[in-house]
Amino acid sequence: MHMLVIFLVLLSLIFMVMWTLSQSKEKLQQAWSGLAAPFASKNQDWATPIKAWAETSLTKDKALQAWLLALPSEGLQALGEKIAEFCVEMNVELNWLINPATEIDPAVKQAAEETVIDYCKICLKAVQNQQPAK
Repeated sequence: MHMLVIFLVLLSLIFMVMWTLSQSKEKLQQAWSGLAAPFASKNQDWATPIKAWAETSLTKDKALQAWLLALPSEGLQALGEKIAEFCVEMNVELNWLINPATEIDPAVKQAAEETVIDYCKICLKAVQNQQPAK
């Protein structure tokens, strides 16, 4: 009986290795991102890169840029964590936007940036709707 269990475990491991070798690098990275997201460190600094991204990439949307840059570090950190979670759900790498050294197809980067900008606009709109009318 023990031999059968050992054989099945070994067979499962061989299958997993063969399956992994047959997958593309991008597909494996997406799978890993999805699996690792719930266990990711909450200590990652999102405020600094999000602020730098807003300063350089949001020059065409001054209202959104001003709102993001006016957020305190704690607020920007919290928003950055939510953006990162959203990006994982949408299979978008946030590093594509905040890390200038990342090499990626410009069309893919543009789509990722539009996704994050739309998310930020929705957050801004929600904040504006929560504030009492003057």
